[in-house]
Amino acid sequence: MLQHKGTVELFASGLRLRRFTMDDAPAMFHTWASDDRVTKYVTFRTHTSLETTRSVLAWCVPEYEKKDYYYWLIEWEGAPAGSFMLFNVDEWNARAEVGYCLGYAYWNKGIATKALRLVLDFAFGEVGFEKIFGQHDMENPASGRVMEKAGMVREAVLRRHFRRRDGIFSDLAVYGICRKDWEAERKGSA
Repeated sequence: MLQHKGTVELFASGLRLRRFTMDDAPAMFHTWASDDRVTKYVTFRTHTSLETTRSVLAWCVPEYEKKDYYYWLIEWEGAPAGSFMLFNVDEWNARAEVGYCLGYAYWNKGIATKALRLVLDFAFGEVGFEKIFGQHDMENPASGRVMEKAGMVREAVLRRHFRRRDGIFSDLAVYGICRKDWEAERKGSA
């Protein structure tokens, strides 16, 4: 049985994962949500106005009342840099999916990998998930490298599985990590 904690603050050197507030709308809009380079492979549409971002947060912020809602703002060295989610929570199978998004200025700095490791430690060690998985468009291999560096392994490629906003059917790579693999990795690094 999962022991949901909700979106609690998580910390690592230079990194803080925390709940969004409505005051984060300008940073979210300007740092990543309005940037086509960032949103090309994610499921949400590029925000065209600050009001769009505010309306998204107006929906998200009240969800924090739910213990099984996991949506973090990624802060890097004190600045909002992106977002991170655990979603598609499946109670019976004790699994969830990860998704993350970083502003372009924060790419290739190891931030997403560090955030993913924090979330995996929380998901397995605190909540009790049995499996965490993620997927990425095959044209976005950097996302796969993030998952690999955090200990996840590629499990499948789903061909022509997702229609992007540009209308192209893309292949998705699916990565996963099970509790026993996470535990073994932690023992190996201790």
